[in-house]
Amino acid sequence: MHLRAAATVAVSRAIVSVAVIVIILGAAIGVYFLTTGGGNNTTSSVASTTAVQPPTSLTYETLQTVQYLDPHVSYDIYGASIEQNVYEPLIWYNGTDGITAVPWLAQSFTTSSDGKTMDITLRQGIKFADGETLNSTAVFFSYNRLLVFDGSVPVGHGTQASWIVQQLLNTSLSTTLCACSQNYGPSYTKAVLAENFVEITGTYSVRLHIMNPQAATPYLLSNLWANIVAPDYVMQKDIATWSNPTLGYSLPHATLSGPSLQMITEYYDDFQATCNAKGCAATYLDSSKGGSLAGTGPYTIQSVDTASNVIVLKANPNYWGGPQGKIKPHIATVTIKYVPDQTTREIDLQNTAQSSGQAMVIDVGTTNIYDVASRSSWLNNHQLVSTISGVKIYGPNTQYASYFIPLGTNVTNPYSGTFYKFQPFADLRLRLAFADSVNMTLINQQYNNNLGAVANEIVPPGIPPNGSWSTSVKPGFSYSPAKVQQLLLDAMMHPISSFNYENGTAAPAGVFDNTFGCSTLNSNSQCDHPAPQTVSLTYATGDTVDEQVLNQIAGTINNVSSTYNMGLSVQVTPLPCGQMVSEAFSGQVYAWAESCFGWFDDYPWSMDFLGPILAPGGIYTAPGGWNLNAMGALWDQANTANAAGNTAGVVSASVAMAQLGNKAVMDITTFYPELYVVMTSNVHGYYFNPAIYTTGQPQYFAALY
Repeated sequence: MHLRAAATVAVSRAIVSVAVIVIILGAAIGVYFLTTGGGNNTTSSVASTTAVQPPTSLTYETLQTVQYLDPHVSYDIYGASIEQNVYEPLIWYNGTDGITAVPWLAQSFTTSSDGKTMDITLRQGIKFADGETLNSTAVFFSYNRLLVFDGSVPVGHGTQASWIVQQLLNTSLSTTLCACSQNYGPSYTKAVLAENFVEITGTYSVRLHIMNPQAATPYLLSNLWANIVAPDYVMQKDIATWSNPTLGYSLPHATLSGPSLQMITEYYDDFQATCNAKGCAATYLDSSKGGSLAGTGPYTIQSVDTASNVIVLKANPNYWGGPQGKIKPHIATVTIKYVPDQTTREIDLQNTAQSSGQAMVIDVGTTNIYDVASRSSWLNNHQLVSTISGVKIYGPNTQYASYFIPLGTNVTNPYSGTFYKFQPFADLRLRLAFADSVNMTLINQQYNNNLGAVANEIVPPGIPPNGSWSTSVKPGFSYSPAKVQQLLLDAMMHPISSFNYENGTAAPAGVFDNTFGCSTLNSNSQCDHPAPQTVSLTYATGDTVDEQVLNQIAGTINNVSSTYNMGLSVQVTPLPCGQMVSEAFSGQVYAWAESCFGWFDDYPWSMDFLGPILAPGGIYTAPGGWNLNAMGALWDQANTANAAGNTAGVVSASVAMAQLGNKAVMDITTFYPELYVVMTSNVHGYYFNPAIYTTGQPQYFAALY
C-alpha cells in the first residue's frame, strides 16, 4: 500500500502476520512457465510430470472476506487470489522469479531509450471467456477504464489501484497523487483520453505514451490493476447495473452506439455521471453476483454469494494455455469460503486430508503454527515438518514486506490539536535508547515462532531492482541495556534545546521542552525531585508479537528510569486496529507498531518502500514529523535515476537512503515476515513468487495439480 495522502490510507496489504496457508491436493501433470522477457522466449519446467489424477475440486477456507473483485477498482489479498485466476495482464511474472517481468498476454514489449514509449505486440488467438477476441481495443478499454475510474469506486474517490499507473501520466488527474478532488464528468473523460496513454497501432499492437518515464514501468503494468477485461461484456453488464432505477442514476448514454471507440467513450461518460461527493457507482465485476466471463484466465467466476461469503470458480475449458501453451486448470472447481473459526478450518482440513480426489486450503495464523508443524523440528532444525498424516510443509518464504515501529518527532495532542511539549524522539539519543532496548532475535524466537527474518533495514530482501536490499546496510542500533542507560542519562542531563517542525522550520522557544528527570544526580546516583514524563507506545489489540516488542522496550526503559529515579515512564497501550491507524496517522502517538498492516509492496520496486517510509512528506514521515534534508536529496536522486531508466542509480540511492534511515533511527525495524505452505506429499505445482500481489495465498490455481 502506497498512498501520498495519509488521511486516505486504506491499508491495501492488510494481511497482518496471520495468513499462513495450508494446502492439501492431489497430483496431475506438469506446468511450464515463461522464463525470459521481451521477445526472447524459452521454457523451463517448474514441476515434473506425473500421471496421477488431479483432485476434482479445491476448497479454500479463509479467515477474511473478499473486498474487491474488479481489478480496476481496488485490491485486497483475498480478492487478488481470485482475480489473478480469472483475469490476466499483458506482463506478468515467471514461476518463482520476482525480479523479471515477462510478456504474458503480450507477445513482446520494447521500451524506447528515453522511456517515453512502450510498444507492445499482443498474442493472437486468445479469447475472453465470453468469446470476445483479445485485441488492441481491449487494451485501450482496460487501461483507460483504470484511469477514468481514478480509484473512485465503489465508495470513495482516489482510494487505490489507479494511482499506480497514473504515476506515468498527468498526476494532476489522479485524486491520490495530487491529493486533490476531481470534477468528474465528460470533461474528465476527455482529459484522461487526451493523455493518449494507449495508442492503437494495429489490431494486435499498441503504443503506450508515458509522460513520466521510469525504470519500474514494466512492474507497474505487471499486476491485477492492469488486467485486461472484455470490453463488450463489461460495458453491457455495467450499463445494465447502473440503469437500475432504484439507484437513481441518470446515464447520458443508456444505449451505447457508434464504432467501438465511441461506445467506449460513452461508457466512460456514463460512469462519470454516477459520481458525486460520496463516490461513484459500484461496478458489476466488483460484485460479479451472476459470475464473470470477462477474463482470459484459466478460471471464470461462476457465482458470488455475499450472504454466505462463498465464491465459486470454474475451470475455463477454452483457456489459451499461457505463454507456452502448457498451463491447464486441472482442478475443475475452486470454492473460496469465509470460515472465521480457526478450529473449524483445522477440522475441515484433517477431514479433507483423508478423502480422495479432494483438495483444501486453509488459513492458519502464525500463532497456530504448531497445530500443523512439529515444534521441535522447527525450533531445533529450522525445518517445517508436518504433524498431520499425508501433509507436507514448504517454506518459509520471505515476502516483499517489512514490519517496523515508526518514531514521531512532532506529536500532537488529540484533544487540543497542539504539539505535545515533550518530544522524546526529536532527540537521537532517545531514539537510540528505545531501539537498543529490545532483543529482536529473542522476540522472533520466543513469540514470532521464527516466522520472520530480523530486519536490517526498511527495504526487504530480493526486491527489484536487484541490489536495492543490501547486507552492507546495518541497523543503527542493537540490543544493549548498558548503552540504553548511558543514552538516557546523557539525554536527561543535557536535553536538546532546539526543535524543528515537520516543514523544517525552527520551533520558537517554549513550544517544546524535553526536560525530564534532573540535571544532576545525588550521592545515591538518583534524582531527588525528577521532572516526570510519559511516553505511550501503541500496538493493535491481539497482536502478541508487537505487544512483546513494545513491552520489552518499555521494561528496559522503565528499569533504567527506576534505577536513577528519572521519572520517565513508558506505557504500552493496545488499541483496535482502526483506532490505532487513525491516531498514528493523525500524529497523536509517539510510536506505534506496524501490526495493523505492515508495509507490503504495491508493486515490486524498492522506491515503493523508500518513498512512503523514509522520504520527506511520505505516508509515515509526514505524520511523524520527519524532514531530513539529506534524505530529501537522496530521494530526488532516486527519482532522477528512475526517470532516466538508470537502475544502478536507483540501487545506489536506495542503499544510501536505507543507511541514512538506520543512522537517524527513523524507525525501529523489526521483521521481514515469512510464510509457509502445507500440502499433501503427492502434490506438485505450487510455487511462491514474492512479486505477485497475493503473496502467501494460493496464487495460481492452474499451477496446482
